[in-house]
Amino acid sequence: MKISEILAKKRRDLVTVKPSTPVSTAMHHMRREKLGCIVVSEDGVHPVGILAVRDIVYAMAEHEDRLRKMRGTEILDSPVSELMTRTLRTCKSGESLRDAVERMHRSGVLHLPVVDDGKLVGIVSIDDVVGNAIEAMDMEIRVLRDTLIARNP
Repeated sequence: MKISEILAKKRRDLVTVKPSTPVSTAMHHMRREKLGCIVVSEDGVHPVGILAVRDIVYAMAEHEDRLRKMRGTEILDSPVSELMTRTLRTCKSGESLRDAVERMHRSGVLHLPVVDDGKLVGIVSIDDVVGNAIEAMDMEIRVLRDTLIARNP
């Protein structure tokens, strides 16, 4: 299966934020859209980073002592660029899902922006991978069941 086939099953609108966007604003977008991450882009087309829930949690853990005193406003008011992951792991729409999953596993990431010719065209998540695996298993079960029934009427 190709990444493009996964993207065809997903919604078309991509949610991005600018590097200067406050973390609290990005968090509200993520909550409203039910996203585990948000792509960071100055123009909405060329990704420069990604902000995942993990990045926010790790930043809070790093500053735990200050958070207890400040109630977290310093992190919430920080620009996304201070917390985002800058080393983007990406995939292309024409590559196989298997290759993308292997990259996710090796890199320890749960989301891969899909970039074709330097432009963001979508995002693939571990949820997409699991959903596809469930569909494939269901199909295999149906084929095996039909084969068994055809051989033993």
